[in-house]
Amino acid sequence: MKYFYFIILILLITSFFVFANLNSNIIVLDLFFLKIEGVSIGFSMIFAVLFGVIISLILQLPRLLSRNSKVFDKKDENSQT
Repeated sequence: MKYFYFIILILLITSFFVFANLNSNIIVLDLFFLKIEGVSIGFSMIFAVLFGVIISLILQLPRLLSRNSKVFDKKDENSQT
């Protein structure tokens, strides 16, 4: 269990590189105000997933950093059962 997160991270990174190499077709990304040429399908999909992860982390930061307002006492738990 000591190296569990490290092993998962290594497997994730290697799967990203394998996925990027298997999908090597070059495409053109046409965004609202920017046109990016010479990007492979694999890297564009990887960046889309990572961009979604970053956005969801930013949106979850207020909830993650807030203190737990509900502090349960053992007396309250016993009286409810």
